[in-house]
Amino acid sequence: MLEVEVHQRLRSLLQTEGIPPWPHHLTLARLVTRSLRLGPGAVMEVGGLAGVHGHYRLGYLAAALLWPGTVVLVAPPPIQRRWLQVELPRLRTWLQVHKPIYREQELGGEREALLLLTPERWLRELLNPGAPLAQLPTVVDGLDDLEQWAETVLTQSHPPHAWDEWVWAQPQQAELIRETQLALTQSILSHPPNPYEQWLLSASEQNWLEALWPSPPRRVRWVTLERSLAQFTLHCSPLWALAEFLPHWPQHPWVGLGMALGTLTLPGMTRFRFAPHARDEVIHLYAPAHLPPPNHPQFYPAIRQELQRLLALTAGLVVILADEQPLQTQLTVSLAAEFGSRVQRERTGLEENGILVTGWRFWQTHQERLPTPDLLVIPLLPIPPREQPLVMARIEALRQQGRDWFREYLLPHTLAHLQRAVAPVRGGRVALLDSRVCHRSYGAQILAALEPVIRYSRLAGFGTG
Repeated sequence: MLEVEVHQRLRSLLQTEGIPPWPHHLTLARLVTRSLRLGPGAVMEVGGLAGVHGHYRLGYLAAALLWPGTVVLVAPPPIQRRWLQVELPRLRTWLQVHKPIYREQELGGEREALLLLTPERWLRELLNPGAPLAQLPTVVDGLDDLEQWAETVLTQSHPPHAWDEWVWAQPQQAELIRETQLALTQSILSHPPNPYEQWLLSASEQNWLEALWPSPPRRVRWVTLERSLAQFTLHCSPLWALAEFLPHWPQHPWVGLGMALGTLTLPGMTRFRFAPHARDEVIHLYAPAHLPPPNHPQFYPAIRQELQRLLALTAGLVVILADEQPLQTQLTVSLAAEFGSRVQRERTGLEENGILVTGWRFWQTHQERLPTPDLLVIPLLPIPPREQPLVMARIEALRQQGRDWFREYLLPHTLAHLQRAVAPVRGGRVALLDSRVCHRSYGAQILAALEPVIRYSRLAGFGTG
C-alpha cells in the first residue's frame, strides 16, 4: 500500500537527514497519501510554529512525489518559491524521485509530474466544466486565504481609465458615459472620509451606473477613491464569493492545508487538526482588564502608557499589530519620537531591539522572513471593520435574515486572524490590550482559540514569562 511506502521512506529520511523537528511528519504524510488515494477531500489545520515555518510541507511534498501519477500543487507564489528553492530539490535527491516539475506557464503533457498552480488559476479551472487540471489529484497550501482568493477571482474592477475605454467602445453613448462619470465623481467625493476610502454605492449611484454596467444577481457594487486625484475605481463582488465555487468543488481527491481554518466547510471534507505542542508552544498572554474599551476617549492614552511599561520589560524585538490607520499612525509617530530609528512601519529590515508597527496582512505575509519577536502587542481585536464595503453588506444581509451576524461572521474571522497572528510567538509573550476579551461574553472563545496559554492579568511575572 502506498501509505506504507511513503511512511517507510520518509521515516528513513527523518532518521538520517537534517529534517526540521516536528512530531507529525509521518502522520501528515500518511493522511495526505490516503486522501489522494481514497478522496474526495481532506482539510488539515497545522497550527503553531510548524505552520509558520512550513515544517509540515515535507509530508505532503513527499506524498506528491511518490504518488504514481500527476499531482497539482496549489499555493501562492512565496510558498511556490520555497518549494522550488528548498524542499523539492532536497526531497527529490533524498527520495531519488525525479518527477518533472512545471509551473502554470510551462505545463507539460507528461503522465507523471508535479504541476504548480497559483490559487487564482486553480479556482478559474474549477469554474471551467471538464477542465483537465481540475480533474487531477490536488494539494492546496495556504487554505486560510481561500475566501480572499475566491473574492479576487470573482471581483470585477473598473479603474479610472475604463471610462475612456467605454467611450471608445460605445461612441454613440459618449455623452451619457461622461455625464455618469461626472455625477459619480461629484457624489463619491462628497462621501465623508473613512480610513479605507471605500464605500458601497448608494441607491442613486447604482441607478446612474445601471445603464452602463448592469449589476449581475447577488453582487455588491462598491468604490475605492483616490481623493487627492479625484479618481475612483468601481468594483463588483459576490456577497459570499466562496459559496459560488461550492457547486463546482472537485469530486476527485484533494487535500487542503492551512494554519487557522476556523469554520471553513467544503463539500466532502474531512477535517484533521495538528494542534500546537502543549509543552513547547504555550503563549504567555498578558490580557489586562483595567484598560478602557476601544470606544472610550482615554483608550489611546491608556494604550500608550501600557506600551511604555511593556517596552521597559523587553530588550528584544517588539511587534505591534494595528490595522486601524489612525491608531497605526499615532503609535508610529509617538514611539518614533521616543525611540527614534528603532521604530519602523511595515519594514522587514529590523534591529535586534527594533519596534515594528504593522497591519495584520503585512505581518501574516512576512512571518517567515521576520525574526521571532520577544513580544507581540495587539492593541485591538482584529474584528472586521464595518467601514469596509463587503463587511457592511454581509452584516446587513445576515441581519435581514434574522441571523447573528457577529457570531456567525465577525467572530470566526477574528479568531482565525488571532490564531495566525500569534503562531510565530508560541512559546513566547503576547500582550492583548483589548479589554473586551475580559468583559464581553465572547472573550472566553477568544482565549480558548489561543490555547495553550498562561494568562497574566498584571505585568508582575509577565516580563519573565
